[in-house]
Amino acid sequence: MLKVFKYKLQPNHKQSLALQRTLDVCRDVFNLSLEQRKMHRTGQFAQMRELTQLKQVFPEYKGVHVHVLQNVIKKLQRSFENMWERGAGFPRFKPFHRYNSFQFNNVGFNLNGRILSLSKIGNVKVRLSREIPEDAVIKTLSIKKSVSGWYACFAVEVPAQPLPQSDVVVGIDLGIENFAALSNGTMIANPRFYEQGQAALRVAQRRVARRKKGSVRRRKAVVLLKKVHEHIQSKRLDWTHKVTTGLVNRFGTIVLENLNIKGLAQGILAKQVHDCGWSQFITLLKYKAENAGRRVVEVDARYTSQECPACGTRKKKSLSERTHECSECGLVLHRDTAAAQVILGRMCPLDAKIGELIPCLV
Repeated sequence: MLKVFKYKLQPNHKQSLALQRTLDVCRDVFNLSLEQRKMHRTGQFAQMRELTQLKQVFPEYKGVHVHVLQNVIKKLQRSFENMWERGAGFPRFKPFHRYNSFQFNNVGFNLNGRILSLSKIGNVKVRLSREIPEDAVIKTLSIKKSVSGWYACFAVEVPAQPLPQSDVVVGIDLGIENFAALSNGTMIANPRFYEQGQAALRVAQRRVARRKKGSVRRRKAVVLLKKVHEHIQSKRLDWTHKVTTGLVNRFGTIVLENLNIKGLAQGILAKQVHDCGWSQFITLLKYKAENAGRRVVEVDARYTSQECPACGTRKKKSLSERTHECSECGLVLHRDTAAAQVILGRMCPLDAKIGELIPCLV
């Protein structure tokens, strides 16, 4: 399976200029290729063949590895494919602040210890926070620019590392009051990183608002604002990694709702849904489960919070009702725990009752 190892680069001043120059050339190629496609019909392979002519017209293009330029054309092609197949918008012109990465194939670079040799750029120091496995095969290298510096992202193919087999099954109900409720009654608290960072964001946003548009001081204030947002994102990602790793280590099968997260993120609770990061959580959980030989099952999300896990009776509840009280069988549970048990029951036989599911509720 493919995994990404991300390391921070420590370039000197000359190397930073070379990285920025490469990024600028890639952005120019993207915009020129997009404009060409707007003017007349052409394909990615025809545009790749024209790169040789571009190098003759623009000498600065000779200072960029050919695979890096070709990958820019492929990136544009993926944008068009997303538009055709998934209904995404038409590819847009990329200004300076909206293009932040370029990619090598499996040639044009070499990682030797803590030194990364990049073609046409030089030998750049790497903060090697963890070693790439010796049996891993490096497929691609992406160089990304962030507000906090330059990063190298190695996409490598590594063999799966299955954990000991486990028959333990759990249902998980994702929420906002608590980030997740497990069918065994455990609650995972919602850290609310964005809400906690509101004070720092407010200060940074006011600083930007006070600066004159187009001024150097405004650009500096925007950088500080981006750093606050990046800090919040990093905290959320770190926390999500820890939670998903713990769940995969504990349970052999994890049952989730098949949520329409994009639709939920457009309602009255949009800010809270984005703050939870459910999509990131599900993505990390699935790839870690695949690597560990565990299962992630998604079931129908309709009426999970309205249905009784014991008798199946449905009763409409408002969001303010936090306790499930069944008038038919008398079951009393926390609303989210009951929903998690309903989710778990939907993976098991439909005629299973709560008493028969006890072995699954670890």
